[in-house]
Amino acid sequence: MSESTDPVGREFDFDFGDQAKYRLHFVDSEHLQVTVLADPGYPTGTVNDFDIALTPIRPGVFMITWVEPATGNTVTHVDDFASGVAYTNITDLASKGFWRLKGSITPVAG
Repeated sequence: MSESTDPVGREFDFDFGDQAKYRLHFVDSEHLQVTVLADPGYPTGTVNDFDIALTPIRPGVFMITWVEPATGNTVTHVDDFASGVAYTNITDLASKGFWRLKGSITPVAG
């Protein structure tokens, strides 16, 4: 797998629209740090750490899953780093909502 499509050890900006922007730092294959860039439910700069499962689908494409400890919400991403496209499905237990989002992935220059 090429360095440009392997997320481990790298940071990416995920943009799902004006009110849903995040910086994801794939610390390693089991840990993700998410910094809020824009979200109506969290102040900008909020940092959350998650234990993740990172499953390769094919070169440049990964399924990433985690449970948000504070809420119990589940998150599933299918991220195509080669094409710069992210798909996410999120359960929101409090509202009994289910969100399906598509957005862009941009590597953060390091």
